[in-house]
Amino acid sequence: MSSSGTELERWLIDGILDNDLTSGSEVWEINFDESRQLVLRDFGPYQSLYLRPQNFVKRFYHTLYPLAVEDWQVCDRMQLYDEFCTIDTQLNIRFQAALEYAQKHTEILSDINEHIKNTFHRSVKDKISKQLLNLQDDEWVRSGLGEIGKSIAMDVSEMLMIEDIDAQARCSIRASFVEFPDVQLGKETVYLSVLKKSYEVSEERREEQFRQEQQEQQQLLAYHHKQLESIEQEAELERLKQDQDATHQRQLLLDQQQQQQEQFAIEARLHEEKIQHENYLNDITLNVQLQARQEQEKRTRNAELKSQAEDLSHQALLEDQKVQADIEKYEQIQARWLEAKDNAHVQELEREIQQKKLKFEMDTAYKRQEEQLQLEFRRAMLPHEIPGLLSP
Repeated sequence: MSSSGTELERWLIDGILDNDLTSGSEVWEINFDESRQLVLRDFGPYQSLYLRPQNFVKRFYHTLYPLAVEDWQVCDRMQLYDEFCTIDTQLNIRFQAALEYAQKHTEILSDINEHIKNTFHRSVKDKISKQLLNLQDDEWVRSGLGEIGKSIAMDVSEMLMIEDIDAQARCSIRASFVEFPDVQLGKETVYLSVLKKSYEVSEERREEQFRQEQQEQQQLLAYHHKQLESIEQEAELERLKQDQDATHQRQLLLDQQQQQQEQFAIEARLHEEKIQHENYLNDITLNVQLQARQEQEKRTRNAELKSQAEDLSHQALLEDQKVQADIEKYEQIQARWLEAKDNAHVQELEREIQQKKLKFEMDTAYKRQEEQLQLEFRRAMLPHEIPGLLSP
């Protein structure tokens, strides 16, 4: 009975929702004014209460009281048929006091919403109880509780509107049943209606479940069939792919072999060209080095020849200076000889001078001849030494 009771409760709730959707257009909509305020004018013996206008300017004798929009929830639980059925009611009320209600209760303007809830709480509970106690046997079991909830919301809204309170109410009702109720005589119709409805709901549920299971099995078979087809197609595609891969690998190996052969030939040719280029560079380097060496040796020889020429010139200068000194000395001796001409040693002096002069001339001629021979020898040897440097 527990599963049947649960399904019946779900059916009742679904009935409430369906009725709310189908009958929502019949519930009036209230346009609440969130900015609604009251102005209390207290000036001497005069006192008045009115709604705040748009271009209101507050004076010292004015007092403002806001009329706020408030949400009020009232919950109630009732047990029917010897606690066989428990009905939970939740009533959500959105309300706002109107000017007329405030004018009737000027002493509680600062706490007007709490005053409304405390004043009408009992009346709202009575409206709910009255509707639920008037349930007719098993009719509500068959039709659901949606209309009952809508009726309660309408009654409460009308009651508050009559009291100059703008209100809009929504009511939801939930029914639950115990498993093995102790039903009194005269109440079997409700119990039988519940059992019948539970059986109908269970049968519909089983039929729907059986249909869904068959549909799921058919879908599963179709899915497995598609999977087999997909696996076969994938296997065929995999085989074709493997064949293509093998062919591609063979062609790739052939291409790699041909590329390697071409690469080897290119590398051999490049290596040969590199060797030839290196040899050419080496020849150029050797020629450059040889030319540099020849130029260096030539500069060295020229420097040596210049140095030797300078040495010879210097030696000739020294010889000339020495000859000049000897001449001067000779002239001095000759002068002395002239002075001592009359002496007995004149002849001996002349002979001595003659011998020294002859010896000097012979030495000078010999040195000059020797230097001339050395210079000619070096000049003669210079062209024969240069070709010798080119030999390996």
